[in-house]
Amino acid sequence: MGGSFDLVVIGGGPGGYVAALRAAQLGARTAIVEKDRMGGTCLVRGCIPTKALLQSSELYTMARDGAAFGLVADNVGFDWSAAQKRKGSVVDQLVKGVEGLLKAGGVTSYKGGARLAGKGVVEVAGDRLQAKDIVIATGSAVARIPLPGAELTIDSDQVLELKEVPRRLAVIGGGVVGMEFAAMFAALGSKVTVLEMLPQVLAMVDADLVAVYSKHLSKVGGEIHTDSKVSEVVKRNGALQVRFSTGGEGGAVDADQVLLAVGRTPYTHGLDAEKAGVKLDRGRVVVDDHLRTSADGVWAIGDVIGGIMLAHVASYEGVCAVENIAGHGDRVPDYHAAPNCVYTDPEIAHVGLGEKEAKEKGISVKVGKFPFAAAGRALTLGQTEGFVKVIADAESGKLLGAHIIGPRATDLIAEATLAIQNGLTLEQIDLTIHAHPTLPESLMEAALAAQGRAIHIPNKRTNPAPTPSPQAEPSNNQNREKQMVAPVKPSSSSPPPAPSAVNPKALELTKDNRDFLLGLHRQMQLIRRFEERAQEQYTKAKIGGYCHLNIGEEATVVGGILALQANDWIFTSYREHGHAIARGVDPKAVMAELFGKETGTSHGRGGSMHLVDYKRRFMGGYGIVGGHLPLAVGGAWAVKYRKQPDVIFCMFGDGATNIGAFHESLNMAKVFDLPVVWFCVNNRYGMGTPVEKASAVADIYKKACAYDMESIQIDGMNLREVMLRTSEIVEKTRKDSVPRFIESLCYRFRGHSVVDPDKYRSAEDKEKYRKADPIVAFEHELEKSGLADEEYFKSVRQEIDAEVRDIIEYADQSPDPNPDDLYKYTYAGEWADRPELRADRV
Repeated sequence: MGGSFDLVVIGGGPGGYVAALRAAQLGARTAIVEKDRMGGTCLVRGCIPTKALLQSSELYTMARDGAAFGLVADNVGFDWSAAQKRKGSVVDQLVKGVEGLLKAGGVTSYKGGARLAGKGVVEVAGDRLQAKDIVIATGSAVARIPLPGAELTIDSDQVLELKEVPRRLAVIGGGVVGMEFAAMFAALGSKVTVLEMLPQVLAMVDADLVAVYSKHLSKVGGEIHTDSKVSEVVKRNGALQVRFSTGGEGGAVDADQVLLAVGRTPYTHGLDAEKAGVKLDRGRVVVDDHLRTSADGVWAIGDVIGGIMLAHVASYEGVCAVENIAGHGDRVPDYHAAPNCVYTDPEIAHVGLGEKEAKEKGISVKVGKFPFAAAGRALTLGQTEGFVKVIADAESGKLLGAHIIGPRATDLIAEATLAIQNGLTLEQIDLTIHAHPTLPESLMEAALAAQGRAIHIPNKRTNPAPTPSPQAEPSNNQNREKQMVAPVKPSSSSPPPAPSAVNPKALELTKDNRDFLLGLHRQMQLIRRFEERAQEQYTKAKIGGYCHLNIGEEATVVGGILALQANDWIFTSYREHGHAIARGVDPKAVMAELFGKETGTSHGRGGSMHLVDYKRRFMGGYGIVGGHLPLAVGGAWAVKYRKQPDVIFCMFGDGATNIGAFHESLNMAKVFDLPVVWFCVNNRYGMGTPVEKASAVADIYKKACAYDMESIQIDGMNLREVMLRTSEIVEKTRKDSVPRFIESLCYRFRGHSVVDPDKYRSAEDKEKYRKADPIVAFEHELEKSGLADEEYFKSVRQEIDAEVRDIIEYADQSPDPNPDDLYKYTYAGEWADRPELRADRV
């Protein structure tokens, strides 16, 4: 049976059948061609059957954990075959529904594979259909990759037809499809392992949402391996094994089934599109802004054009294309408010811009979050994981993005989508009455939080403007908020210039000292973010050897080092990355050294143990615990011999105080009155042992008293105290050339090194000191004094994130050192041929 039509749609999925129905509504004589069942992949093998099974697993989880709700049942079990039967009935009902809609709308249906024969002709199962216009809506197919053993895996179509729940499931690919099946089978009791090549699963989702989901999956026994490259799938012991590598280290996971979920590719098989003049680009159909292809009268929509591969986007594009064909509009698809839903547990949904994306576009934003733990309806449901996050333009308040993880997130996103599509502001959202108790209230609360006006959670502390007196000028009060958040000076990775004299007045929290104090804050933030990212790079095998971090010690490091003068020498330990940055060493050179690159501080020869910068008089770690203390004594002899007014500042950890080199060095410094300030960074743990258990003398500064040396103990979590007290001791030593000792009490928030699992410290111990975080404490001081607010701190964090990304990129792209020079140029080897490195005083 042939025929002549105004429009022939090829493909009966959500894009195709919606396009056909809309065309019929507009009076077009329409035909639709589908080689499988109406509804396409989404209805038959994708969205609908997957969600039906996910609903079954959700109900099973609720019943199993129902005792707290009063639901008491013994031996709650899950009948996979019954769930499969229900899934099939849901699919059948919807397929019949689509078929009925097409019939009622006057659309003629053809079953079979379609081929474009040119000049408006579509051939299908022996019939020739003549059309004025054609819409290609053939969708996409499961992607395959050239993986050894791929034939042993199953894809997202086959996993829906499993006869039983696998005891162990390995998922290759951490995208939406992979994570939805991971969530479902983990809830049903499978041991699920996800292997993802990228640094994050669900790469299109903001990292803070992914962190919540990952934590939940781990609670139900799932594992996620990121930065992991799968090498092969093999048969082993009657089952399967997936072999992979993470950061250069090999790994393997055993499984009963392996799901290969690496995405989808546009489907044009058998269409003969290019013969008909339709241009393809790596398999996808190329279209213009109005969805026209390169062939006259041929249009394309949905997955086949390779854009946003979502069913609802395909339906939207189908309407746009048909209205363009019918001349009822000049429709250019607008994707800025296309929602994305992930049916994991908890659910995830987002629309519009993310925080990172907004920053990359140069948009200044304000962000509001509201946790479901504070939402009455979520509490009644017993589903309090997650939050709602909104992102808005900082100046206009216009909603730019919304990100939700939690109960019914995929339903909640509709309101945010409507708001973004119509350019609504945060104020317009919060002025809309939201029913109580409902989950949508959480979006309203997040909008309020972005404005600092949340009702059901505490707002971040800000410094409200004082009540104006009758004599005050109104303009001063109106502009105060803008004055608060404006950056003081252009950012720089260099430490702030120290005042001419470090004294209490110079460190007062006043407007006169604002630039310097904010510079101190930025320096601490830079060191922390640098080291957090260094830890990530270590796990990617970018950094060799060991990597010891200062996280938690920033006030001690910045306050101690910035108390020095430019001509003072620093001898420090192998936990020196932050020390180098605080001294003014280029962070790019520090990271490049960690990467073992030629552009590093020691030309890539020292790795994580030898960061050296003679011009800044910075002598990095010697590599042995306490091994640099005798070197500091040698440096002090040189200063004394030259009669220079310089001080040797020797930094070391509490672990170094229990070895002979420590006692020999302190003894010699005192006997010969050498200008050394011994600066002990006591982070309370010598490797894995508490200081009080590792040493007969818990207060380390008292050990120096045995050598008749002035010794003090300071609060190393208080930046201003560290800087003031250190400066006082350093200047005394500069004046009389007598050694002195400082013990700075702080706390490292991470293990001894990045490979330390840190199981020897209790959660209570860590939490106690987390509350005394030196950066947060200093921020509170600055806020309380009116020198900065949360918006300012957030802008600094964003600025530093970008800076550290550039630092890593620089290090990664730097050249490797010449292998012939690997044993040269770490310390004295450079002096022979480069006299400029003899560091004349500045």
